[in-house]
Amino acid sequence: MRDRIVAAAKRQRNKCAEFLRELIATPSESQSEEQIALMVRQRMLDLEYDAVDVDRFGNVIGRIGDGPKKIIFDGHMDTTGIGDRSSWRFDPHRGDFKAGKVYGHGATNNKGGLAAIIHAGGIIKDLDLAPDCSVYVIGSIQAEQCEGIAYKGIFDVEKLYPHFVVLSMPTGMRICRGHRGRAEIKVTLRGQPVHASDPEKGFNCIYGIADIVQGVKELNEKLPEDKFLGKATVAVTHVETDNNGPNALPESCHLIIDRRLVPKEDVKKVLAEVKTLAKGTRSKIEVVEFDAASYRGLRLPMEKYFPPWSVEEDHPLVRAVQDSYKSVFKKDSTIDRWTMSTAGAYTNGVAGVPTIGFGPSEEIFSGPINDHVRVDDLEKCMAVYASIPGYLPDTEPIKIPRRRR
Repeated sequence: MRDRIVAAAKRQRNKCAEFLRELIATPSESQSEEQIALMVRQRMLDLEYDAVDVDRFGNVIGRIGDGPKKIIFDGHMDTTGIGDRSSWRFDPHRGDFKAGKVYGHGATNNKGGLAAIIHAGGIIKDLDLAPDCSVYVIGSIQAEQCEGIAYKGIFDVEKLYPHFVVLSMPTGMRICRGHRGRAEIKVTLRGQPVHASDPEKGFNCIYGIADIVQGVKELNEKLPEDKFLGKATVAVTHVETDNNGPNALPESCHLIIDRRLVPKEDVKKVLAEVKTLAKGTRSKIEVVEFDAASYRGLRLPMEKYFPPWSVEEDHPLVRAVQDSYKSVFKKDSTIDRWTMSTAGAYTNGVAGVPTIGFGPSEEIFSGPINDHVRVDDLEKCMAVYASIPGYLPDTEPIKIPRRRR
């Protein structure tokens, strides 16, 4: 069977690469994924998936098979904005093909992986590789705004709850089994606005925020480190003021802090740290709540705190992907973890569904300098994805948990 899977992936190679170029040529910033969702849906239909639906939030959900083992392959459809166009070495929306690589915005994160799982689904269908599985291939929304928001809808609203999740995010062809948690904290400090010509009569909240910023910088050096997931970090990522002009002290100043957590850390600890830094400033400190509407106009409010997570190295899902990798490459895989945050923050970190990642390209290539995917890696990923259902362990019926978030 291994040879048939590898041969099928080779046959799909050019179609997958061309589809990736089409995806790149279709801008799909978060909340604007409608056009790319139509393309994903149509490609699944062309590959004769057993069922293809678009849920109420806009996620595209394709299914192959109707067996008791349920596995999701995820690739998110959205991207960030391109930022400063002049910083790009190539047209971000042309999908250039050069020296065996496809270049363009979102190639790395996550359109390359998305194209690969979609075509792997076609291989699973054609070769009947999952007779005892329900294989779901999902093009998910708004991952760049709030990791895992799609799965709050898919799990808790649509009631599609799997045994396993495989993320096609960039891993450099390694198997990633976890990453640090993440909390997004907002600090607001109100000022006493007066004319800038007489600042002593007011209160300049920028100076108070500046002290907190310096405290965040110093805190980063003191945070703990986990042997597997790496070092906890904290960084100021956004500062803004509300004022009436450049010649007036601001009415308020807002700060966004990105905090990456390791095991034994939680949101209470994170908030306590920031409150200590802001002591005496009368700042308002809170976890950011995500509430942006999907391209279909629906909102799914969610607090932007995700605990650290990892799957044990000997977990049956990890072993299944290792066996799939070895069947394709005829060598052992490398186990790793992500530096960035992914939908696994919700699927595993919050919902507790065993989740791993395996995908083309590297995290560091996600950006204007070198955003690309090797076509060879698309082919190899398709073969690995298509092999995974055959190595999954027996499963028990799923009991859908109740959660409040």
